Order: sequence, then C-alpha cells, then structure tokens
Amino acid sequence: MRITSPADLREVMQTDFTVSEQQWAAISAPLQPAVVIAGAGSGKTALMAARVVHLVVNGAVEPGQVLGLTFTTKAASELRQRITGALQQAGVLSVHSDPDGVEALEPTVATYNAYASTLLGDHGLLLGHEPDTRVMADATRYQLAVRAIQHHRAPITRLSDHPETVVGNILALEGAMSEHLVTPEALRALQRRERAAFVAAREEAKAKAEIDKALSALDRRDELIGLVETYRAMKRDLGLMDFSDQIALGAALATDHPGVGHEERDRFRVVLLDEYQDTSVAQALMLSKLFSGPSPAEGRGHPVMAVGDPNQAIYGWRGASVSNILGFGQDFPAADGSHDVPVLPLTVNRRSDRRILEVANLLAAPLLREFPQVRPLEPAPGAAAGVVRAAVHETYAAELHWLPAQVRAAHDTVRRARPGDPAWREIGVLVRDNAHAADVFDALSAAEIPVEIVGLAGLLRLPEVADVVATLTLLHDLTANAALLTLLTGPRWAVGPRDLALLGRRAQELAGDSGAPDPGQGLAEQLDEAARGADPTETRSLCDALEDPGDLPYSHAALDRFALLARELRRLRSHAGEPLLDLVRRIIDACGVDVELASSVSPAASARRDNLDLFVKAVADFRAVDGDVGLAALLTYLQAEDEMGNGLDVATPTEADSVKLLTVHRSKGLEWDVVFCVGVGESKFPNTRGRSLWTTAPAVLPTPLRGDARDLPVLRGHDKDALVELRDESNAHEAQEELRLGYVAFTRARHELVVSSWVWTESRKKPVGPSPYQQLVAEAIASWGEEPERWLPMPEKDTPNPLQSAVAPVAWPVTEQTGEALRRLAAAEVVREAIAHRATDAADDDLDTVEAAVVAEWDTELEQLLAEARRDNSSEVAVPLPSSLSATAMARVRDEPDEFARDLARPMPRPPSPSAAFGTRFHQWVEARFGQQDLLDPEDLPGQADRGIDDDDDLSAVIAAFEAGPFAERHPVATEHPFA
Repeated sequence: MRITSPADLREVMQTDFTVSEQQWAAISAPLQPAVVIAGAGSGKTALMAARVVHLVVNGAVEPGQVLGLTFTTKAASELRQRITGALQQAGVLSVHSDPDGVEALEPTVATYNAYASTLLGDHGLLLGHEPDTRVMADATRYQLAVRAIQHHRAPITRLSDHPETVVGNILALEGAMSEHLVTPEALRALQRRERAAFVAAREEAKAKAEIDKALSALDRRDELIGLVETYRAMKRDLGLMDFSDQIALGAALATDHPGVGHEERDRFRVVLLDEYQDTSVAQALMLSKLFSGPSPAEGRGHPVMAVGDPNQAIYGWRGASVSNILGFGQDFPAADGSHDVPVLPLTVNRRSDRRILEVANLLAAPLLREFPQVRPLEPAPGAAAGVVRAAVHETYAAELHWLPAQVRAAHDTVRRARPGDPAWREIGVLVRDNAHAADVFDALSAAEIPVEIVGLAGLLRLPEVADVVATLTLLHDLTANAALLTLLTGPRWAVGPRDLALLGRRAQELAGDSGAPDPGQGLAEQLDEAARGADPTETRSLCDALEDPGDLPYSHAALDRFALLARELRRLRSHAGEPLLDLVRRIIDACGVDVELASSVSPAASARRDNLDLFVKAVADFRAVDGDVGLAALLTYLQAEDEMGNGLDVATPTEADSVKLLTVHRSKGLEWDVVFCVGVGESKFPNTRGRSLWTTAPAVLPTPLRGDARDLPVLRGHDKDALVELRDESNAHEAQEELRLGYVAFTRARHELVVSSWVWTESRKKPVGPSPYQQLVAEAIASWGEEPERWLPMPEKDTPNPLQSAVAPVAWPVTEQTGEALRRLAAAEVVREAIAHRATDAADDDLDTVEAAVVAEWDTELEQLLAEARRDNSSEVAVPLPSSLSATAMARVRDEPDEFARDLARPMPRPPSPSAAFGTRFHQWVEARFGQQDLLDPEDLPGQADRGIDDDDDLSAVIAAFEAGPFAERHPVATEHPFA
C-alpha cells in the first residue's frame, strides 16, 4: 500500500492522529533540503515519526537509512520510540521481504554529541584521534582547569581575580574557541590587530577610560590564552575531551576528509535534525560538510530536514546560534544551488488553551515582526478558553506566602479534572534563577507540598543533602569551619548563637590567636604573630573546640550536643577510607535523615527522599579526572557542581507525584496543566543586567572570530562612541533572547498560567514592580473584560522602601515550626505522658482484651528495638554459641575463646580439613545414638580427634574409644551407630 493522503497515513499507522494541511505538507515533502518552523506545542515529534513512515512505506528509503538527531538523551529516546513504534504499527519493521529473511534495520536516532562520538570512533584515526579518549563532564573540566592553573609556568600578572573566576574564564574561553573552531594562533593574531587599533585611538581620544577597559580586556585575554593552551595540553596528556571537543573534531573530520561525508550520505539517505535552533556553529558546520557539498555529486541537495522554532532559541549564552535555522538554506542549498529552500510552517498548538496562546503571541510580537519565517501560534480546533491570571504583591515575602495556597488550589483543580491520576506533578513553578528557586522550595516544603527541584543546581544546598556534604567535608578537613556551622545551626543540633560564639572563642584560644596585634609590639614581633597562622596546626578550628570546649559558660544542652557530635565525627573518621558510596550511606545512617524522611507522613517527604536518592546516585556514578575516587576528589567534584551546576544538572523531571520547580531555561520541552511564573518583576524577568562584552571581559570570544558574527552587533570603531554603541546594540540583542525565554515560559501551560511579581524586598532600595512581560499579561486580561486578581503599580520615583525604614528583630532560635515538626512534638508529648502514667504504676485497666493484646505486642516490639539499639551502641558484642560444636571448635573454645568469637561474629571461609571431616561424621553418629549433640564436654572427646578420619575403619576406632569413655557411661543408649 502507498500513502498518498492523510487518510492513508492514519490507516497505515493504525491511529486516529489528525493530520492538518500544514503537517501533511511537511510529512509528504519531496526529498530535498527543507526547514520546518514548528511552533511551541505543534507536534514536531509526531510529525517526524509520520514522515519516516511515509518515506519507508512508499519505498523511498529503508528504515536503516534514516538518521535522526536531537539534543538530550531523553529527547533522543522519545524520538526513537516514536519513530520505531510508528514503523512497527505500519508493519515495516518486521522480517524484511528479501529471500534470506533478514530483519530490517531500525533508524538511527541519537544526540548530536553521540553521533559525533560515533564518527570519531569510526574515522577518528584519520585525525590522529585515539578511540579510547574519555569524555569529561563539566565538574571534571573544573578539576582539570584548577590543575592547569597549578601547572602553568608562564607569569600571570593581570589575571588577579580569585581562582574560581579564573577557572570559569578558562572554561568559558576554551569552550567558545571549540564551538567556533578558533585556534589560539588566530585569536592571538586578532588580539594584536585590535590592540594596535585601540592604542592608536587612545592617543587621539580625550576620554580614555572606555578604551583603557578594552586594552585591559585584551591584555588579560592574552594571559588567559596561555592558560587555555595548558588546559588543552593536559586534556591531551590524560586522554580526555569534553563535549565541545567532540563536535569540533567531528567538524574537522568532515571538513578535511570528504570521503567520510560520502560514506555517511550513502548510509543515511534521509536526515532529520531536531531542535535545530539550538545548534552551535561547529555543529552546523559538521552537518553541512557531511550532508551537503559544492555539487549534487558531492552532496548538494541531500534530503536534510531541520525542525525547530526560532522563538525558542534560548541558549545563545552557551554557544547556540539561531542563525543556523534562520539561514538554513545557506548551509544546505537545494540541488540547483539555490539557497531558497522550502520553509514549512507548523502553527497549530495542540497543547495550550486559547487565552494562553493569545498571551504568548502578544509577548512574541516583536519577534514575529522581525522574522517573517515565524508565524503566530493558533489554537487547536475546539480548544478551551483556558485561564490566565496575574498578581503583583507588595513584598517578596508576600509572594512566597501566597504561593503555597495557590499551588494547593491548583492541585485540587487538576484532581477534579483527572480523578485518580497523580495531580501534583501536573503543576510547574518557574523561576528566572536558582537563588529564587531555593526560597520557593523552602516555602512549598514548609507548607508540606511535595516539590522536586528539576535541574540540580540547588540540590547540594537542600537540607537533606547539605548535612551529608558538610559531614563529608569535615571527615576530610578538620578546619572546615563553615561545614561544622552548617551542622551546628541545622535542625538536628540547633545550637544557638551564644553557644556558637563561645565555641568560636574557644577555637581562637586553642589556636593561640589573641586577636589584633598589640600596637606596642615591634615590627619583628608583629611579623612573628602574623606568621603563626601560616601553620595549619594553628588555624582556628571549630572541630578542635568541639573536642575540647573548655570551661566557658555554655548551656547544658550545647555541651551535650557538642559531645554527641564530636563522638559521631570521630566514629565516622575511622571509616573515611571506605568506598565512597559506603561512606555516604554510613553518614546517612548516622545522621538519621533517611529514617526521618521514611517515618514522615508529610506529602513533601517523598520528594525530599528523591533528592537524597539522587545525591547518592551521583556519588555512585562519580569518577574523578585521573581515576582517583577518594574523598578529596569527590569533594572537589561536589564543589564544582555547587559552583557550576551543570554536571549533576539533569533537566528531566522524575515521574514522582510532586510539584516541579525549575528555572525557565530548564523548562524548555516540558509542559504542565498549571504553570506558575513567579518573580516576573522589573529587571528580574526580563533580566536587564546584560552580558559581558569581548571588549570588557577576557573570557568572551571576540565577535569577529565567531561563526555567527553576521548576526551579532559589531564594533565599528575603537573610540568611546563605538564602544558605547556596541554595548547598546548588544543589550538590545540580548533583550531579544530574553523575550524568547519569556515565550518559552508562557507556552509551558496547558490550561492555566499564573504570572506573579512583587514590589519591595529588603535587599533593594528601589522597587521592583511588574515587568513589561507581566504588564502584557495584564493588558490581555483587560482585553477580555477582566482584571488581575491583585495589582500594585510601580511606585513613584524616590519612594522610600518601607521594609528598610526599620530593622526588624529576628528571633533565635527559630520558634516557628512546620506541620511535620508540630506533629512530632505532639507525639513526643504523648510518649512523655504515657511514660509518666506508667511510672505511677497505673495499670491498663481501662483496656479491653483486644486492646491489651495490641499494647502487649507494642511492648514486645519496643523491647526488641531497644535491645537492638543497646546492642548496636555497645562496645561489646555478645556472640551466642551454636547448638553443636565440632571437636576442633571445642578445642578453640577452650584455648582461644576471643578469636573463636570473632570468627563466629564474622565467619571466614576455611579450607576443608581432616578434623572437619571428623566433626561432621562423628557428630552425625552422636546425634543418631544420643539424640542431641550439645551434651559434649571437651574432656569427653576421644584422643584420636586430632588426627582426623580417613575412612570408616578410622571412624569405628574413634567411636569405640568414645564408647569406652565417661560420656557414654553417663548417657547409655542401646543404638547401633550408622557407620558400623
């Protein structure tokens, strides 16, 4: 059967998939280069699967001749399942019709990086690339950059930033050079030309400050290039590469060796490129060199279809170039050489209700005007009206207080719409940055709402993980005072500020630090005093004070907690050499966080358990840069994750029934019934801070060397006016990408979109107020004849911040309790009352027989638990003797009881011996004759016990000797032994 219409396609795919005219045009497009501009929620994955079915069923290609590429592993898995599932439904992935019955190959679906890795594995030796080169995660890149700084030999005089900044600069510049295929030599050559131009402009300029900043950036970049070269040399020496290296090498392979492209085109007759708006310059170059060329014989006109949405191009900050999809025909011309390739629109959104799409189109209006390839979104036939809400709160705290109740109401709405289905996970809360996410997480968790942070930049700071990380740090570094304070001020130990201050004073005493130098001291004495801190043993260490708190006037509770924590840390340090996963599990057991979460009845506890499990998994998967998997390497890795937040970061929510909290960047590709966009305030979202320019920041690759330079603002001179013009044009360009980010946020919602902000916060003198994005939402609501549920306009200029008019006192320790804590306190009070009731010898006379039996069962279980707890905490281990002992075992009981007990507690495998054989066969006889074995005394054993038994004759001799001994006389039994 051939597919010639949408009806044929539905019949072949055995689905009720409704195919629009736009979709059919893309599905049935000729085999030539084309680009599909697929708006948000327009069903691009379904379209790609249907196109493959159309081509395969009509005989244009075999399934194994299809290549599909996308960005994330999750997206690749979904695309692969959708395509193979559609082919199986169409019946074209069963046994092939050739005479040998060979099964048809499945289409190849992979991420862009995985495809580049396969290319290097197959052809990398053409470039001298070793196939066993290992790919680094971002955290490993951080470790290697630190090592590059330590091993760099050239003088560094201008990069005076602190080490973390220098590390970030190395990784940023090196990554940009790889993404845009720029060599250090080319960068240095540009540096020399630009420096000469700026120096010449400075000599004629009256205002020199802006030019001096540019010259400083050039000088610092010169030093940074040397560090990048050291970093790259270390990568080569260690056999490592990162993801940008994969693409850069793949591009070099495709460029320098055209035969590789010829082979790939023969193998893949159809290529589908998903999310093409997020590809980098190097990725576009690699793909164009592989699947296009200067003539039809060299690949020009090869059927490559790119699918994407320029309105969702939000990753320019990490190297993506929206110009790749907007100028697709430049890289993939038609067979006749024309750059005017077909542009196929998909505008019908099948996800969101009408009002949500109306707001999204209103926000994207400037983008729609500038790029004619992109069209407004249209609602699906029969789409509901939907709900769009806006709220402006007076303070930041007021928004956090308002949010939990709104999330609960949304949960109830979803549950009514989908009875029996999980409801929490159909709610998304989007923030602009991770700092805001931490506060939102605390607010929702305090209200006992299950919440999961998607993308784990904040994972290490969550309470259930932070204590484990702090303990790991203290096992490695006794001077890690910040880690100890994390524990002491946390909910488990809850030490107040007065006792902490006293502990700090004690640490100062133990370090011999008397504070500020005595003005009466001479210079030599002051230098000696200052040099004392250079000795690590004289560093102020709160751990030392914890072990030896001295006789300062601490509270009794603090002294008890200091002692308990010190003992716990001592015990854990004795296990610091264990495998990391075992050590982490031991710490979790010691602090009891897993038991706490397992026993919690709060709905938020399951999400917190997921956070802890994800951290444990990250430790299990950890691999250091040089294979060292010790504690020091793990802590370096965790530090990198905390500061860079990309290695552990997985932008895929779990299937757990919890609210998903994430940044807008990480929400791309996801959807929920209800979406809350919080913090959409002036200068917050959209973010108006602007990025650094290559004329001011050494880590930014100069625009003239970028592969997408034609689409970026350029420097038109070297004086102050040109530099100011570049900054203004760059800010406008970045505002465009921020607009795309807002569009992504608004199109995540299916049925309800809530946009909120605040006016005042304590950290800002000026108000925040509603941003232009939120004002657009308010305008849309007004056009429907409605009003925002709460709205505060931007205060007039110079209005004082009411939150800064007075200093509000903060109680310590915190007296407010969560619902979970209040339930535990109530339960503790019930237990105390029960203990007091029992202490008065009051009988349970008011219980009936059934209740008394239940209480008795509780008492038995409690006694068992207490016995186990006493056993676990005891320094002595009682080892019960088995019901029977061999002769050798009896001898060991007599001669070396301690060693024998240790073997019983932790038995070690032993090779068989004659005496073991003796024990087995002899005791079988004893049991057969006397009915039990535990009556033996050491003196009852026959003298032949030590020589063992070789055969039945030996056994008979031993038994005869035994029957003549004192035991048989004491226990006469008329039974023949079984071996006689």
